[in-house]
Amino acid sequence: MAFGATKREWCELYTFFRLLTEGKVTLGTAKAKKGEINWPIAMIQREEHDGTRCYYIEKEMVRIKGENSEKSVPREDFGIVADLILQAVKSSSEDEVTSPDGVEEFLDEVAIFDLEAKTEDRTDFYIAFWHPEAPLSGFSVRSRLGAMNPLLDGGRAANLKLEQSVPPEWPHGPAFRSAFWTCSK
Repeated sequence: MAFGATKREWCELYTFFRLLTEGKVTLGTAKAKKGEINWPIAMIQREEHDGTRCYYIEKEMVRIKGENSEKSVPREDFGIVADLILQAVKSSSEDEVTSPDGVEEFLDEVAIFDLEAKTEDRTDFYIAFWHPEAPLSGFSVRSRLGAMNPLLDGGRAANLKLEQSVPPEWPHGPAFRSAFWTCSK
């Protein structure tokens, strides 16, 4: 039985599965392009319905260790499912996307019942680079394929003062200055 989820939810799961498959993060350049430096991923920690779960990336397998269970799944399987998810998200013009065939069965096999991680700090998952005992780095997934989340909540604590101005030494300074705006509370 197929189920639906938003593109944002699918993109978080796609990113998670792609990282498990590839086992590395490629660092970017100062110009926001893909760089040539890779950091190997040893473990990804994610909050699931039954508590914290660690996904240890081994040579051919992903060892999934939860509070009450442990199992191994081939890394290749995560890649196959990630490709199915990406194809479904890209081919849909709606924000709500129906799960592709085979995805729901795989999610049941690896006991993932929440597409989005349930965290208090807006972090989707944590990654340990180089070694499983390394300090964890928190990541929040943002994708251009779905609707964007705001970086800050719209609450009172997020009030900001935005001010754009043109330095007086710029040519045509007054004309440019009138085109810029100021926003404050």
